[in-house]
Order: sequence, then structure tokens, then C-alpha cells
Amino acid sequence: MRILYFTQLFYPALFGGGEYIFYQWAADLANKGHEVHVITQNLDGAKSYENHRGMHIYRVGSTLNPTGTLPIGIISNLTFLVRSFFLGVKVSRKSKIDVIHSNTYVPVLSAQLCSSLLQIPHIATIHDVYRTSQKDFWKTWSNQTGVSKSMAFLGPLMEKLVTKMPVSTFHTVSEKSKQDLESLGVSKVVVIPNGINPDDYQVSGTAKKNQAIFIGRLVFYKNLDVLINAFAKIIEKIPDARLVIVGNGPQRNHLEQLVESLGLKNSISFTGMISDAEKIRLISESKVLLNPSLVEGFGIVVLEGFACGKPVITSDSKPLSDLIDDGLDGYVIPATDTNSWAEKIIELLSDGSKCTKMGMQGKKKVAEKYSISKLGDDMASLYKQVIK
Repeated sequence: MRILYFTQLFYPALFGGGEYIFYQWAADLANKGHEVHVITQNLDGAKSYENHRGMHIYRVGSTLNPTGTLPIGIISNLTFLVRSFFLGVKVSRKSKIDVIHSNTYVPVLSAQLCSSLLQIPHIATIHDVYRTSQKDFWKTWSNQTGVSKSMAFLGPLMEKLVTKMPVSTFHTVSEKSKQDLESLGVSKVVVIPNGINPDDYQVSGTAKKNQAIFIGRLVFYKNLDVLINAFAKIIEKIPDARLVIVGNGPQRNHLEQLVESLGLKNSISFTGMISDAEKIRLISESKVLLNPSLVEGFGIVVLEGFACGKPVITSDSKPLSDLIDDGLDGYVIPATDTNSWAEKIIELLSDGSKCTKMGMQGKKKVAEKYSISKLGDDMASLYKQVIK
């Protein structure tokens, strides 16, 4: 097959689950002999075209210096929409593209324009629907440092517009997101979960005695205030406990100020954006991975923790809680219950053998259910269905 992807963030800017899984699908299908083209946004220091792992990657629009979130400027997004559309038409005609696959929001619009003009099947991936997941989500989002106030209006408008697109089918990554889409009147929704390549997660460090780790965008719905406040209680029981926070985003200054106000600067560290190798090393050195998010489309970082043989503690927000067998490979905690977070983190930091046993259960789960090779085959089957 000849496949064209539209996604604003892509290699090497793999800071979030959405762009990471598109990279994994594209690389897997290219490796299996399919012809893969990717249109993405310009990145500082990246070439306008490159062939990477058999993928033809084209970069257009305003140059980004990514901080872990999608571009927020109206001009930047409009420029990408227009230029990606024209390039998509050119690539589709030249390469005789069989199917188009787009990744959330603006890329869905440019991909659909291309699809409608050339009569090429189009699959649109929607990872999550924020306006159904949390009341006043977009208003709260727009109040974050460095985020345009216009997002309170533009965010829900974009979600509504995207879900009205006449795509061949919508794809999402969890039953929860499928239900959210169906509640908005979307009828054609297929679920294929996220996956990873377990071989990429070879343990590269020795677990430190009392280290926990969080990985993700530093945005309000990741609910990091709860973890930080829990750590104020944890160090009363385990004075040498450490929390490593990996990622960046508009909440970073607020979170660093909270850490300082609680006197936790020696216990909690922020790494910013790091390489995949460094991320895997830090997971390997930690006893437990934490994800207290209030909203998630899937939660691919849970799989990364499992792949490294670590237990994972998540909030009770779906679909995060669906990834955990509570008490077997991790724990599910009420999202805002600081005391429960502190209690379970203390339990695992204090019991290395339990961490090892639970982590091995998670590692087995990833190998059996979430291998990107198998899920890539599922995605290829979906492509073939819409091409017919």
C-alpha cells in the first residue's frame, strides 16, 4: 500500500503519545514493505525532506521549537493547514496514494480537503475528546501560562469541526474515547489501541532505592499537583524518596514554584525534554511509574513503564484505569486523593520484591497485547477495508 500521513508533530519531536504512536505505525508499516509518506510541520534544525527508516518525511509551514504541546498560534496552524494540503495533493498524485491517515485537529482538516479533492479514503485519528471528558476543559486550558485565551473558544470549535468531517472512518485508541465520539454523534469509529516495540525498552540502569518517575506534558490535566503534594507526605516516611518529572509544558513554572514552596527541591527534579535513551534509563532507575492524569486518550507511558518491568500507579480516570490490573501490575487510585497516592507510593518504594513481581506482570501484558507489530497489522487491515 501507499500511505500518506498528516501529523503536526512527528520525528524527531516525539514528546507526546499522539505523535509517538503515529511514528511507530509509520515505521512499522514502512519496515513491512509499504510505501509511507508523512507530512508534518517544520522543526527547528530539521530538514524540509528526509528519508528516515524508509519513511518519506516532508516538513512544511512555520518552524516549531516544540515544548511538548501542539502549536498554539492561529497563524502557525493556518499556515500548516494550507501548505500541508497543497503538498498532500502533490504527493498523492505523484505517488498514487491509496489511503490517507491524519492525526487530530488541524491535520484532519487538510487531509480531508486532499481526500475530497482526489477521492482518496481518509482515516482520522482522534485520541481523546476533551470537551466531553472534563467540564470547562478548554477554559482551564486557555488560562495556562503561555496559552492563548482564544483557545477557550477555538478548542471546542476545532473539536466540533473535526468530528463533523466526512471521513471514511474515525479511529481512536480506547473504548472510552469511542464512547465520547459517539456521544457527539460520530457513528463510524474503530478502536485500535496504542502499542510500543518492547525491544526498544531494554533496561539500561539499575533501580535506585526510592525513586519514582512521571513522564508527560506538563499541563493542568496531568494533575501533577496531587503527586507533588503527596511527596510532601512521602518524605515524612521515606526521607530519601525522589520523584523525577520528565517533560515540559505551560505548567512547569507553577509546578516548580509548588515544589519550592513545599521545601521539596531536594526530593523532586524536573528534566525537561530528554532523548528516548535517557527516558528509558530513568524509567529503569525508578521503582515505580506514576500517572495521575485527569484526562487521557490512552496513556502510552503506562506501556513504557510496563515494558521496562516497572509497576504503574494511575488515576481512576478511564482509559488509564483499564490498562491496570489493580494489585497485579499496578494500582488504580482516586485521581485527587493525595493520601491514597502517598500510601501506595510508600508501599511500593518500601517493597522492592513486590515492585519486581508486579513489573514482570506488566512486561508480560505489553508483549502479549500491545506489541506495535501486531497492532500495525491491525491498522494495515483497516486501511485495506477503507480502500475497497
